[in-house]
Amino acid sequence: MRFLFIISKQEVPRPMYTEKVWRQYTRSAQVLPNMPSAYLAAWLEKEGFEVRIIDAFAERLSVEETARRAKEFNPVAVGYNLITENFLDTLPWIKEIKKFTGIPVIVGGLHMSLYPRETMTHPEIDYGVTGEGWRTLPEMIRVVAAGGDPSTVRGICYRAEGEFRATEPRPDTLTLEDVPFPARHLLPNDRYTTVMSREWPITVMVSALGCPFRCAYCDVPADRYQARSADHVVAEMEECVKRFGIREIWFQDESFTIDGKRVGEICETLLSRGLKVAWSIRTRPDLVDRETLKLMKRAGLMKVHLGVESGSPEVLKRLNRPTDLEVVRRAVRWSREEGVTTLGFYMIGLPGETAEDVRRTIKLALELDCDYIQVNKFVPCPPSPIYRELVEESGIDYWAEYTRGDASIIEKLAGKGSSFSPAELDEWQGKFFRAYYYRPSYVWNRLKRVSSFREFKNLALSAASLR
Repeated sequence: MRFLFIISKQEVPRPMYTEKVWRQYTRSAQVLPNMPSAYLAAWLEKEGFEVRIIDAFAERLSVEETARRAKEFNPVAVGYNLITENFLDTLPWIKEIKKFTGIPVIVGGLHMSLYPRETMTHPEIDYGVTGEGWRTLPEMIRVVAAGGDPSTVRGICYRAEGEFRATEPRPDTLTLEDVPFPARHLLPNDRYTTVMSREWPITVMVSALGCPFRCAYCDVPADRYQARSADHVVAEMEECVKRFGIREIWFQDESFTIDGKRVGEICETLLSRGLKVAWSIRTRPDLVDRETLKLMKRAGLMKVHLGVESGSPEVLKRLNRPTDLEVVRRAVRWSREEGVTTLGFYMIGLPGETAEDVRRTIKLALELDCDYIQVNKFVPCPPSPIYRELVEESGIDYWAEYTRGDASIIEKLAGKGSSFSPAELDEWQGKFFRAYYYRPSYVWNRLKRVSSFREFKNLALSAASLR
């Protein structure tokens, strides 16, 4: 029995960038594998299915070529992992491929837990998985293959006689240690890259799901934190290196260093096995300590992505993210002194933010002088506390209307609650990027460290998109 995953778009939220930056960002600045699809593919193979993944985005396939490949494979159904912020970018692909192949469509992802009814208003989508897919997806595929009754499958939604139907939720106690490693053998691993990569091929991993913190802007559920053991994490890293020739791994945990003891065990295990691979992490500046940095560096840490967010203490407090800026300075300084590359994450257009606050953030960014920065326009997203408050105050669920088909409504969200209009926010994002990346000292220092033409090309294309 065959099942096909199609990846049509990169998981880079369009609303957080100007259109020009977003297009360049998804073209060459970052092309990464879709881990939810790779994990489910591995699980389906374990369950006896024949599975393929077509990463049309990474392979630069047209929708016509993707549809042709899908039809040739002739699966029971085609699956898509939906991202709320990019749903209407994915929908035309679903529509065209369904039209060409006639193959039933099953969609999933956190989006389906948020907006199942709205998603199912689109007739090209046949079924939705509304919770974890481990148990639900194999059962759903078998029901579709047999022409059975979908109402017997827990944890899904569908249409019957033109009406929306949802079955009883399915509790799922499986963890990432209960399932196989992602099916990287089904992915075009040589196609993945980022503007910051110095080694290829690269891949991404998650050592923990969720986040125990409750930042007001964050759309990651705070009650689902689930960390893997050190041995399990290193075993996957070893498979990446020895089976797939991976030379760089990006950990996509929200905050990799939450549990210092576990981080130490991961590092010591890597060192004891003599596993040589470069890796990067994301974390909060207040979860960085020098001894752990030293150990991670010895074990292969190449880059740390730090969530700085704002240079205004008042704005940070409103985000339920009170952080002493001296702690931020210290984390960046320690990283630099230990020879670890740094990237600072910033947001503009935050609730209550003024032009002076943004100037303070730009000033802090220039002072910290990270090797790279990423500047996002703040757009409230579900199920974050800020977004829930916005819906209660306005009576409008903007992302629900977007999911139904109103793409323009999201334009009203950028900078909501700040002193900026969406157009002004675009201007500030451009100013921020240019003030940082167009400094002669920055350009010179980056060029001195370029190690390959590929790295130079990615840097040059990304810089051009900021004009």
